[in-house]
Amino acid sequence: MPHVVWLPRSVVDVMKSDADQWYDKETGGTFMGYWAETRVAVVTRMIPAGPNAKRTRCSFLPDQDWQQAEIAKDYHRSGRLDTYLGDWHTHPDTFSNRLSRTDRACLRNVIGTPSARASTPIMMLMCGKTARWMLHAWVCGMGPRFFLLEGLCEWKAEVAVYG
Repeated sequence: MPHVVWLPRSVVDVMKSDADQWYDKETGGTFMGYWAETRVAVVTRMIPAGPNAKRTRCSFLPDQDWQQAEIAKDYHRSGRLDTYLGDWHTHPDTFSNRLSRTDRACLRNVIGTPSARASTPIMMLMCGKTARWMLHAWVCGMGPRFFLLEGLCEWKAEVAVYG
């Protein structure tokens, strides 16, 4: 059974609007929600990049302090049901759905951060052009050790929209 990431239509609309607004630069945000089953994630909220996010043509750095405060608020507001699921960001003017080296390094960092509580984070790419964005979701985790190295495993996930 493939992985599935459920997104509310309202979140997809905000993501597309943000992508259009920052079209010439990368932008993104963070997903909150829960795992309904081992391979089924349900996004309930998207936390934007934040007021001090850094955006360039080829990179995106969220306002981490602001995002972490918003994650904590959402976690408590949800009765500790919704947790950090992962992130999304744009790849403007590209239709490649592959994770970059930077994306993989970010995922390894998330997985290796105990306070993130995300052993299988989602990374969603929004690739394309203004008003023509395509969503590509990946669920990632650390694979078995090979000598001294652990490999990052990437599973393509289906994106399903609800609401």
